[in-house]
Amino acid sequence: MYKAFRNATRSFRRKHGPQAIMARLGESLRLKLAQQRRSRSKALHIGITGSSAKSTTTALLTHILEGQGNVHAQIYENTIPQLARTLCSTPSQADYVVAEVGATVKGSIQPMARLLRPEVAIVTKVGLEHYSAFRGKEAVAQEKGELVSALQPAGLAILNADDPHVMAMAKRTAARIVTFGRSGTADYRLDSAEASFPRLLKVTVSCSEGSFELQTAFVGEEFWIATLAAFATAVELGLAPDLAISRIASFAVPWNRCGILATNGGPTFIVDTVKAPNDSIPAAIAILSKSQPANKRAVIGFISDYTGGPRKGAALAYDLAYQCADQFIFVGENGHRARPSEEDRKNGKFIDFLLPKEAADYVRATSRPGELILLKGSQTQHLERIALSWTHDVQCWETNCGKYIDCLQCGMVEVPYNEHRKARKARARALRDKGMSRSG
Repeated sequence: MYKAFRNATRSFRRKHGPQAIMARLGESLRLKLAQQRRSRSKALHIGITGSSAKSTTTALLTHILEGQGNVHAQIYENTIPQLARTLCSTPSQADYVVAEVGATVKGSIQPMARLLRPEVAIVTKVGLEHYSAFRGKEAVAQEKGELVSALQPAGLAILNADDPHVMAMAKRTAARIVTFGRSGTADYRLDSAEASFPRLLKVTVSCSEGSFELQTAFVGEEFWIATLAAFATAVELGLAPDLAISRIASFAVPWNRCGILATNGGPTFIVDTVKAPNDSIPAAIAILSKSQPANKRAVIGFISDYTGGPRKGAALAYDLAYQCADQFIFVGENGHRARPSEEDRKNGKFIDFLLPKEAADYVRATSRPGELILLKGSQTQHLERIALSWTHDVQCWETNCGKYIDCLQCGMVEVPYNEHRKARKARARALRDKGMSRSG
């Protein structure tokens, strides 16, 4: 009876129980403390938003600015609780605070912008993200523009000159506007962007400081947006262009955001498994199309933020990959929605699996040395395990773990899922014992 009662009331207790109340109280107190810390901070605060490229821009700009000063950064986390933690933990000696700002629902950016009070706002681009909440680019642009609206007249807005939705945000502020893009009117004009794996992205940019060549570690041409946005911001903040160029060249790409995982005697993986909105599919497939290896395969998982139902997302991915890949491997429930022909299924051009483990076993059994395999899917599927199975003894193949971090961050990829709790307790106990032995 007691167990049945607990199961029946679990949802209510999670929202209104003592732990939930204490968590909300803690968040409220943290927000007030963050407001106080922000008011006292002498650091330059930079906010970065956009439907894509914001995380990469944040990480790259942080790396560039670290060549000149102390940087406190919030990367890959973009909600107001995380922003409050970032501001609360900002060291007094920080020269810059660089924070990624994301939108999940209408009204989510304005309170973050008020809390951050940025002196610099960067907007990368507007796409159709979180479709169920926004339903259109206009609503997304309205939301993202709240970061620009938060600027004071002495502030600086770095805007994508090629995106009309982004450029319209200039009307929402009296701050100085600096633009970047392919447009001939851009302050930082993209003259060329070339990438053909294994040749990595090289960008040529012209600005008032001159013409510069930026060598990056990115695999795709679409990363010119993050490269130019970060370069423009750094130079506008007073960094010497040569310093910014050298820092860009030394930046290490996050392994699961179009990072490269090369295996010994096996395939090379392009791992893009953080998210898969429909708008990001063409750029991901383009990396595969322009790469030099003769043998290529695309492994595509769950595609989010589509209009017109799941058929459109799966069909788009297959149509694009069909032209450049030897094989298309779909992982998940919607493989049939890609509309492959019977001939494609029979000759192996198209194959689908329900589970990542099945796809991983198939890739290992059919791999060819030196082939290039793109992994593209939403974070909840953890398709990165297909690549990690070549470098780790992957034992966790849970399909619904509910974690929004990659498998390496989790640290349990070599432990069966049903043993995670016991393993965590053992690790915590070992750390506690180690700490006690040191103090003793």
